[in-house]
Amino acid sequence: MKFIFRTPGFLLFMGLLSMSASRPVSQNAAIKDPRLYATAWFAISGERQALYIQSYKLATQQLSLRSQGRQKAVVADIDETVLDNSQWALRVLMEGKDYPEYWDQWEQAASAPAFPGAMEFFQSAASAGMQVFYVSNRSEKNLGALIRNLKASGLPFADSAHVLLKNKTSSKIARRKIIEKDYDITLLLGDNLADFDGVWEDAETSKRQLQVMANYKNWGKKFIIFPNPMYGSWKDAIMGYKRNMSESSADSAWNATLEPYSKMVKW
Repeated sequence: MKFIFRTPGFLLFMGLLSMSASRPVSQNAAIKDPRLYATAWFAISGERQALYIQSYKLATQQLSLRSQGRQKAVVADIDETVLDNSQWALRVLMEGKDYPEYWDQWEQAASAPAFPGAMEFFQSAASAGMQVFYVSNRSEKNLGALIRNLKASGLPFADSAHVLLKNKTSSKIARRKIIEKDYDITLLLGDNLADFDGVWEDAETSKRQLQVMANYKNWGKKFIIFPNPMYGSWKDAIMGYKRNMSESSADSAWNATLEPYSKMVKW
C-alpha cells in the first residue's frame, strides 16, 4: 500500500479530499464491499503490473505488421487502459461510497498515472507514423484536464483533435466511424469488449462469450485487451444493464448468472 499512497498524484487527490466533507475510512470496508478485493488486486498487485507490461509489449509487436495503404490509426480507451484510476476507486470504496462520488474532482486533478508500458507503446506508434486517437466516455467538460493528464504522462497526440469524449451516448461506434473516414484502424486497445466492436454493446453474458470466440483471430493482433475486475460491461451484463438495483435484486441477478457455472462442476 505504501507505493500507492506515496505517488504524487494520490497526494494531490488526498489534498482535494481533505477539503471535502468525507467521512472517515471504514476499517471493515473489505467486508462490507467485496469489490474492494478486486480493486486492491488491481491497485497493488505485481500481477496486474506485469499484465500491462506484457500487453503493451504485444501491442508494440503489432506495429511492425501493418500493411500498406491509407494512413493507419491506433484507437485506445483511456480509463483502465491508458490511465490508472484505482487510487480513486480504493478511496471511494473504503469510505463506503460509489461512483460518481469524487470522480469530478479526480478528473480535474489530472493526476491519474499511466500504466507501465503505455508511454513507450504510444510513442512507438507515433514514431511509426501512426495517428493515435483516445476514445473515452469521460465528460467533455473536463477535456482540458484530461489533455493535461495525458501530456504529463508523456503520451503523444494529447489534443482535442485526438481525444474523443462522450457526447450524447456512451456507445463508441459513431466515434470510431469518424476516425475511419480518414484512417484505417489497425489496432484497438481497451479494457471493455465494447471498446472493440459494437457487437458487444448491451449484450448478455452468453452472447459476449460467443462473440469473443467469433473474433478469435483478432485477439493479440488487432484487439489488445487489458484486465479490469473492478467495473465494466461484464458486470452490467450480469445485472441486465439495470441501474440502482435493490440489494435483493442484485443478489438474484448474481445467483442467476453464477449458479449454472457452479453446477457444471462434477465431483
